[in-house]
Amino acid sequence: MRARTVGRSGPSHVTCPVCGYAFRASHVGTYVTIGRESDFCPKIPGRPSDGARLIRNGITMCPACSFAAGEDFGGLYLSFDERYDVEVRLEEDGLLRVFRSNSPPWLAFHAAEICGKARGARSRDLGDLCLRASWVCRKERERPFESTFQLRAVRHFIRSLQDENLVGRELSVTAYLVGELNRRLGNHREALNWYVNAGRTTEGDPRVAWLDRLIDKQKKLAEEQAA
Repeated sequence: MRARTVGRSGPSHVTCPVCGYAFRASHVGTYVTIGRESDFCPKIPGRPSDGARLIRNGITMCPACSFAAGEDFGGLYLSFDERYDVEVRLEEDGLLRVFRSNSPPWLAFHAAEICGKARGARSRDLGDLCLRASWVCRKERERPFESTFQLRAVRHFIRSLQDENLVGRELSVTAYLVGELNRRLGNHREALNWYVNAGRTTEGDPRVAWLDRLIDKQKKLAEEQAA
């Protein structure tokens, strides 16, 4: 097992940059992992729900207005137009209206995705939020929501590959994730195409030899599942 530092550590008092509400937030510090799954979901010892909580704590979410972000609120500045757009999107969102009262762990990532769109976040980063939401759903055994977030991650990642100048490891990992998430969604033929695309982007770079091995392994699995 090994310790992995994720995000900020310890609880702190923060003020929401949208509504001004002050609250106490818990942030992830150091936790132990025993590897990762094929979509990079961390394997965390203990109860799956505890792992879901640790991953969820990577997002700060205002309990008053539901503004959410992966960054420390203290370093955030939103323009008047950004605040207005965030407020409108949060107020109109159906999932937030339904789940705000019990706030399942994945809801923070959903809110962060909404707020990220309003703030003009990269598609790659929005995809990462949805990917992490799918991890939380898996640990909470929320299979329908896991699939929903996987599909949303795929859409963001594809948009990123088309519109953003990804290079190096980020390019290769993103293409691989489109393949792996498609495989998990049951789209095995589509997954095979993306594994091939991902393999082309590594160009034998020894720094990503681990990814080449993972691509080969998951490609063989997708071939078996597609047969």
